[in-house]
Amino acid sequence: MERICSNCLKWDRSSVQNDEKSYKCSVLGVYTRPKGTCPMCKPVGMTDSEYKEVKKEAEQLKQEALAKLKDSTATMPQKKGAHSHVEGVQAKVAVQKHKRKAAAELVIVYHDPTRPDLVPFGHQQVAIERYTPMADIALFFEMGCGKSFTTLQIAQEKFRQGQIKGLLVVAPNDVHRQWFDELVYGVNKDGDGVMWQELQIDFEAQCVGGRGGQKELYPFEREDLFHFVSVNVDTFSQPHKWEEIVFWANSGQYMVAIDEATVIKNPSSKRSQRLLYEFNDIKKKGKAIVSSVKKCPYRAVLTGTPVTNGPMDLWAIMEFVHPNYFGRNYYSFRAYYGMFTKLSVDTAHGARDVDVLLTEHTWEAIHRCATYQEAYILMGCSEDTYMTIRHQDRFLGPYKHADELKKLLEPVATFMKLTDCVDMPAVQYMERKVGMSDAQKAVYNSMKKDMLAQYGGYTATALNKLVVNLRLQQISSGFIMGQKAIDDWDLSAYADSLDSLDNKDLAPNEVVWLGESNPKLDALMRDVAECDKPLLILTRYSAEAAKIYELCEKAGYRTGMFTGWKVVGGIDAFKNGELDILVANSSKISRGFNLQVAHTTLFYSNTFSMETRQQAEFRTFRMGQKHPCLYIDYSAADVDETINRALKMKKNLLEYIREKDLEEVI
Repeated sequence: MERICSNCLKWDRSSVQNDEKSYKCSVLGVYTRPKGTCPMCKPVGMTDSEYKEVKKEAEQLKQEALAKLKDSTATMPQKKGAHSHVEGVQAKVAVQKHKRKAAAELVIVYHDPTRPDLVPFGHQQVAIERYTPMADIALFFEMGCGKSFTTLQIAQEKFRQGQIKGLLVVAPNDVHRQWFDELVYGVNKDGDGVMWQELQIDFEAQCVGGRGGQKELYPFEREDLFHFVSVNVDTFSQPHKWEEIVFWANSGQYMVAIDEATVIKNPSSKRSQRLLYEFNDIKKKGKAIVSSVKKCPYRAVLTGTPVTNGPMDLWAIMEFVHPNYFGRNYYSFRAYYGMFTKLSVDTAHGARDVDVLLTEHTWEAIHRCATYQEAYILMGCSEDTYMTIRHQDRFLGPYKHADELKKLLEPVATFMKLTDCVDMPAVQYMERKVGMSDAQKAVYNSMKKDMLAQYGGYTATALNKLVVNLRLQQISSGFIMGQKAIDDWDLSAYADSLDSLDNKDLAPNEVVWLGESNPKLDALMRDVAECDKPLLILTRYSAEAAKIYELCEKAGYRTGMFTGWKVVGGIDAFKNGELDILVANSSKISRGFNLQVAHTTLFYSNTFSMETRQQAEFRTFRMGQKHPCLYIDYSAADVDETINRALKMKKNLLEYIREKDLEEVI
């Protein structure tokens, strides 16, 4: 393998010296080429003594350059805790090593010509070309179609053309950190450790708020670079945290994008109000907003499910993209496009009628009514709703005037399903990196340190490194085994029997869930909302499957369960289209079932067996599958990454950890 300049991220591209593409290294102050000629690397043919002298001179130059940088940045006005340019240099080195830091830092990243660049697929290139000259952008791409990369490429083109100075991305907790990590460190596209670059320009980046983000926004150091900020959407729910983000975005030409834009579907919430109007110049008459104009015209919304609850979610989403987009306020829009019935509710002040979205059951009742008067008396629906239902032969959803609404969206929206992406690879892998709750972190760290963890009177122990991984995996999923005694079942006896280890299941009554929040479950449920149905969700333990089944049922999905502990609905119901989601144990479903009806699988947790994982993937990726298959893994802690890394190396975890010492494993 040829040598690569260890300081290639520090090149000044404006200093091209000749056709060999030599560049001046901003740290060493000397001209280098990408391969073999950096003074920090020994060139072929140079003796050891010659190399020693060159390296000594280069190190001296480097220290002098760093000292100058330190002196020049010492007087810069910065907030307490802001990272100087020297720290930026250190951060760039971290980028090369592809290490994910526990807390994000402000970094400057220079495009590296020695690393591969991601190339847009056909549908992404069409979107990039369409939206580069446009101010209003609505990317309604299904999960796996590449919404974030497409948005970054659009922003890059706008930056090159001088339309914008940078991009602000507002996203759910953990998702905002994923934007930052993939932009700064690259995308492990093929699972082989090669990190592909998303942008082909130099940039500064920050991640603010939430898990893994900075506490506050810091001043950018280079005005000439593309500026990127990702912020947790919950920041806009807090009293003052959002103000510095808004001030920064309004101070220049910055494009603002909301990922998973249904987070603002309720226009009356404080969070939605701030996102809808704080980036605008508004005029009020009393409390009513009579005028709203964007301060910076460039806006984008990203979601694969803009109409999960009918068209009502669309009003706030499009109001953000372009104020007064539909020419109606929310209540007028809701009445015109939604179909409702009346429900009488008893309150402290007497009975009150509330609007309830139409269901298939109420649709059938209205459809049987011979006159509008009868429908109004029985169901309290509007005449427009009654007439719409009378012209339908089946229930199509709680909305009307759908064709008119679709036509209104066409000027700014692009709808894309994974099944429509003809040039996508047959199989795609994605990894969601999320955090842990405070309760999980405390128990996790205790297990790592002492091989013993306690929570709420329950105790979990481990006697060897295989069992440590098992315990840590359980904690990262959100639970510990519900054993009061310290001598709960220990797997040391199974250290040489992987089958025995992976066949050990845990039922719901054998576990205790940690704390009241679970970032891994939150991330999974966000993907459930975004992914195409039918959808397959696989877990290691029945306890996890039962928890996810309960959450999916509560969210209104037709859900089945197929575990060693319990079966609800089953395989045939899933294949026949009677279920939206099937939650199953990987080990139970991994052989003999043909599930090509689904093309997306979410792996909440994995077994330690490579064979089980491969067989689980083959449930959907098999003869007869007509669409690209998408597999999503969730990593809440380093143990998840260890397991995923072992599986990607085509090894069982038992084989993998036998080659490592305990510190490397945990």
